[in-house]
Amino acid sequence: MSFLTMWSELTGLVPKLPPDYAKTLINRAWRDVRRQNLWSFLLFEGNWTSPGLLNTGTATVTQGSNQVVFNAAAATAIGAIGFYPSTVTQRQFRVGVGTIYNIWGWNAVTSTITLDRPYQESSAANIAYTIYQVYYAAPMKDFWQWITVRDMVNYNDLVTTTQRSAIDARDPQRTIYYIPTNVVPYQMDMNPASSTYTWPMFELWGQPSYILTYQLYGLRKGAELVNPTDILPPQVGEDCVMARARALAYEWSEANKQDSHQEGADFRFLMGEAMNDYKRLFSEYRRQDRAYVDNFRTKLRRTGPLPNLFGWYNSIAGYASPGAAWG
Repeated sequence: MSFLTMWSELTGLVPKLPPDYAKTLINRAWRDVRRQNLWSFLLFEGNWTSPGLLNTGTATVTQGSNQVVFNAAAATAIGAIGFYPSTVTQRQFRVGVGTIYNIWGWNAVTSTITLDRPYQESSAANIAYTIYQVYYAAPMKDFWQWITVRDMVNYNDLVTTTQRSAIDARDPQRTIYYIPTNVVPYQMDMNPASSTYTWPMFELWGQPSYILTYQLYGLRKGAELVNPTDILPPQVGEDCVMARARALAYEWSEANKQDSHQEGADFRFLMGEAMNDYKRLFSEYRRQDRAYVDNFRTKLRRTGPLPNLFGWYNSIAGYASPGAAWG
């Protein structure tokens, strides 16, 4: 059943219900369904790949300016970055152990990058610099939470529950590099020119300094119904969503029956029946979907809150690790 069919049905069942408001109620019902259970269609897999450090050539920085000019060697290296594993505007710029700036633009003609804010440290000409990536956008805008982030090279599950304040206390200058052990919330992508504008972003700590691939497993919030042809995922029937939408619509009718000239009607009984239908259908669809979700999560479950905290050795791969830097 399409979104168009659903809202047409709802307006036909509930007298005087405005069609545009019917769309709103259906999406509210659909949101309730998504929030009240862990559904298989909300699970996702994805990848991050960290690029290596780039420090070829030199840069000229000016205090108070968001423009950084590079010499010919640096400009050639930056121009060769391309799209994989990330563009230059997805990476960060830094001088020494100073501020980490996001790169918002690159001008190959003038060999200049644009930072997300004015450079605050002292002006300097022809100095060493670093371009690398420490902040990563979530795989989708409606990201909800992580199940795990796995370093596929080093056989390590990163800690995804650490607060940023804990990282700030441990490494305020962000001087710990090499193999990341933590995924930390950062902020929304605020670059207006970015393809992931307003998506959630995360910091990898300690900062990756060479190419590493991460397997991402997590949960998303799910998408609203927008277009008339939009349909629900097969794991949830439209009868479940429509039952919840009917309850919301009858609640609206009860609250507005005087204005809609239905003073003698009592919609409370219909509200109760619709909610009973919703609870029954929700339980049925949830039970049908549960086995897949449980299997997915069991397969990825970590053995403790601090995975790979202690040293270990993989005899099959012939690889050893000293463990996480800290929890």
